[in-house]
Amino acid sequence: MMMRLATAATLLAIAGGGFARPQQEQSMSHSVEAEHFNADYRQQLLQLAQADQQIRADALKKYTPQQLQSDPGSARALALQIHASQQQNQQTLSALMAKYGFPDTAVAGSDGAHAGFLVAQHVGDRAFRDAFLKGIEAAAEQGRYSKEDLALFVDRNRVLSGQPQLYGTQHKADGSLFDVEQPEQLQQRRAAMGLPPDVAGH
Repeated sequence: MMMRLATAATLLAIAGGGFARPQQEQSMSHSVEAEHFNADYRQQLLQLAQADQQIRADALKKYTPQQLQSDPGSARALALQIHASQQQNQQTLSALMAKYGFPDTAVAGSDGAHAGFLVAQHVGDRAFRDAFLKGIEAAAEQGRYSKEDLALFVDRNRVLSGQPQLYGTQHKADGSLFDVEQPEQLQQRRAAMGLPPDVAGH
């Protein structure tokens, strides 16, 4: 049972919906409070996110989601590899947060905050994801976090927890959406988070 769940989680990670928007080079926001910004923290988050994304990029070069669905042995092996990476990344991110605080844009810059998001969204530990989500929500209320990343994190956390998503950002391997809660209200919720009407681009 646990292996089937791990395999399903791996397919979600490899599928298009398993990835956040690609990390882009971003200039420091003018709203960043200089007295809170920590350049070293930002750099460590960027490096951690790069490692997190690399294992998925390598998997995409080796397998397609369809190949993993038809090859349980390879899917299980990849699930174990990704799970081990996620555990290590969770430990590293937890240690960084204990030392520097929650990685919002004021502390880590917009790209550093996004890097923390990339790592946290892939963690298999639901309690950790729930706690990180609370941090995102608190930061977003203060204008210190991307609403798009908040929406992506909410949806991914719900899908991984077996719940319907709210914003239509998570797609299956075949490109279709995971279940959406109250789909008739989807566009209203997306607009509130600054997301475009077209769910194909998140």
